[in-house]
Amino acid sequence: MSHLFAESRLITIRQRYLWLACMNALTLVIIVVTFISTGIDIPDQDECVARFVDFHAIWGAARLALDFNPIAAFNRETLEQAYSACGTVNLYWLYPAPMAVAIMPLGALPFIPAYVGFQFVSIGLLALCLRRYFPDDLTALFAIAFAPAWLPALLVGQFTILWCVGLLAAISAMRQDRHILAGLFFALLTLKPTLGLLIPIVLLADRRYLTIIAATVITVVLHAGATAIYGFAYFTRWIEVSSNHGASIAAFFAESQSMSSFAALIARLGAPTEIAIYSNIALLIVMVPILFWAWRKYGAQSDHACALLCAAIPLSTPYLWHYDAGISALVALFIYRAAYTNRGPLFWLILGIILGGPGITLWNTYFFQIPWIYPTIIVPSILLLAFAFSLLQLRTGQPAAKT
Repeated sequence: MSHLFAESRLITIRQRYLWLACMNALTLVIIVVTFISTGIDIPDQDECVARFVDFHAIWGAARLALDFNPIAAFNRETLEQAYSACGTVNLYWLYPAPMAVAIMPLGALPFIPAYVGFQFVSIGLLALCLRRYFPDDLTALFAIAFAPAWLPALLVGQFTILWCVGLLAAISAMRQDRHILAGLFFALLTLKPTLGLLIPIVLLADRRYLTIIAATVITVVLHAGATAIYGFAYFTRWIEVSSNHGASIAAFFAESQSMSSFAALIARLGAPTEIAIYSNIALLIVMVPILFWAWRKYGAQSDHACALLCAAIPLSTPYLWHYDAGISALVALFIYRAAYTNRGPLFWLILGIILGGPGITLWNTYFFQIPWIYPTIIVPSILLLAFAFSLLQLRTGQPAAKT
């Protein structure tokens, strides 16, 4: 009898994790196809890399952090020497000290195992997190986990997917009233701080005071601990380099094809850089009271309010690269869950645009070069559509979430 019970339990475990194995296999296929199609070369001891991606800089910074010299990553020449034998490409390291601590294991691996392992961990954690939102709908889980919106982040090897995992986990914890756990996840989001501007506003609106306190304390502990390891000089250098980098990037808004913020769209349409940035600030000012109202009235339990937040986050910052548009997949997630009683043709069309648009811009960049399909135009347009559609759904739909 016990033997039959053990065998039955083993079958259940196999079925439960079969979907995860399939997702990892699909991830590997995507990585291989990406390498072949975009020509990413492997760093060699004696050869330069033909096409650089952001993960080269992350891997180089990890190697420097492993040598307990992370501050050297802020020097472009030193960073380039860490991932290639020749310094010909401008990649940057712009992350706070806790991130340097977190990526140290990557520096102990060769480039390919580090790159593939990073992607497996990102997709695996995303899949596990999505199980909380789609426990009985594997089709929706697969559609969100492998949405084309993630392709830019997968290609360049950026932290966007992990950041979105942290946001999903924090929202899930809030829905279970696990305030300290939610605070922990929000604190981890500060390792990539450019996307977190609106989070304190919605927490205040939802009266999540214990979550705010927990997030603040844990954030201070994380950054103080990492600063104690690497020294205060790392912190001051990070602030200096980030400020200089932001100013230099702003000057190229109109020429950049990968910068995907609302400010970049306005600059691309011919406005001066200052006007473009002020336009982004004006959009932020408009979104803040809308978000505050939505979260004060409905809170984290509302899929509509969460969709609105996920659409507003990338629109709130002038500094948004094309890979961060992956957050649009979270907008689609919450819109799909919220509109479970009203899914007409227009709904599916808009959902498809939100899920697929950022990925289409990636392939256009590498293969077709059609000017109006570059991320600078398409991504902010999709995000504006997502925000407007989420607001419309919130006004006309059912605000309660399915927990």
